Amino acid sequence: MKEFNYTDAGKQIGWNFSKMNYSVVRKTDFDYYKTVVGYITPKTVMLDIGSGSGEKTIRYYSLAKKVFVTDFEPEMLKKAKNNINKYYENSPKNKNKFSLKILDCNGPFDFEDGSFDLVVSRHCGANMKEVFRVLKKGGTFVSEDVSFDDCQELKDLYGRGQDYNAEPLYKKVMAECVEAGYEEIKLIRFEEIEYYKSPADLLFLLSNTPILGGFDEEKDMPLFEEYVKSHTTKKGIELKRKLYAFILKK
Repeated sequence: MKEFNYTDAGKQIGWNFSKMNYSVVRKTDFDYYKTVVGYITPKTVMLDIGSGSGEKTIRYYSLAKKVFVTDFEPEMLKKAKNNINKYYENSPKNKNKFSLKILDCNGPFDFEDGSFDLVVSRHCGANMKEVFRVLKKGGTFVSEDVSFDDCQELKDLYGRGQDYNAEPLYKKVMAECVEAGYEEIKLIRFEEIEYYKSPADLLFLLSNTPILGGFDEEKDMPLFEEYVKSHTTKKGIELKRKLYAFILKK
C-alpha cells in the first residue's frame, strides 16, 4: 500500500478538489460553511485551523475583521498565500484581513489567551484545551470531522482505511470538551452521499486523501474497479460519508 503523504498533497494539489465533478446529497440540515458564516460579523477575529491551501477560507470568511489562516504543512500555506494574492489582487483591504501562520492542530497554539471570537476546524481535529484557551469568553468553536465509519463499504472492501475498526474519536473529543470546561457543547452526527460523475473523479479523491490510508494506482485498481461497478447509479458513483461536528461555546 502506498501511504498517504500530506506534504506531497500540498506540493501537488494543495487541498483543492475543485476539479472533481461530483454532487452531494445531505441527510441533515447541517452545513459546515453555512454554520460558520452564521457566526461571522465585521468585528470577528477568527482562527481557521488546518486551512490547507485556503480556497474555502478565502471564499467564505472574508466578512471577518481578521482571519488567521493556519496549517502545519508549509507547502499548503505557500499555496494559500498565492491564492489570497490572486483572489484579492485588486482588493488590498480584503487581502490584509488574512494572516498566515504555521500551526499544529494538536497544539500548543502560539496565540495569547482569549485571542479569538471564533475558531474553526474542518477535517483535521483540534486540541480542545488549546481552543478553549485562545477563545474569548462567549466565543465559539465550530468543527467538522470524518467519523470512524466514514466510507465504510469502501473500507470494508479494502480491509483498511482512515480509523478503520477504531474506537469512535468523537467520544474522546467529547470527554476533552467536558474536561476543558466549555459552557455549551453540541455534537452533531450526520451523513452525506456523494455521487462522482466518473471513475476518474473518485480516483482523484482516493489518490489525494487518507480515506484508504493511501492509494496505489496499480495495486489498488482491481478493487477500485469492483467498487465502481457495484456502486454506479443514475446519479453517479455513490460514496456514503459519515461525519460529525461540534459547536462549542466558551
